[in-house]
Amino acid sequence: MTMTHIPATDLATEIAAQVASLTLVTNLFAGTIRASDSNIPRDSVFVWGSGGLPPLRTMSDPDEIRVALVHVRVRSAKYASGSDLAHSIMNLLRGDDIATYLEVTSATSEPAGLGEDPDGNHYFGFEYLMTYQEP
Repeated sequence: MTMTHIPATDLATEIAAQVASLTLVTNLFAGTIRASDSNIPRDSVFVWGSGGLPPLRTMSDPDEIRVALVHVRVRSAKYASGSDLAHSIMNLLRGDDIATYLEVTSATSEPAGLGEDPDGNHYFGFEYLMTYQEP
């Protein structure tokens, strides 16, 4: 069986479509946080999944309803810029429909400030629950 949904990649793609300053594989990445280097800028956004709820299946239906938990992390050299970008992403995705998903719901009311790393980068994070039907 082939999975038809990859929630983290799909959410990253939607973020790129909604936020003009973000481009996939340039400063927006479908994957866990990586250190900045010549290919990954200091100011970046990372989107990855970490499981979610157990799949639901009715007795006679081979399809499953799945709810994936997807994390979004904004890393920025400047606190205000990172906070503004994190809030902007959440605001642009509010009420947004992503094709083939039954529902995309923010799991938090606002981005959380997550502190600084040893290099002085500021982090902000929030999560989405993405509901879909998988054959």
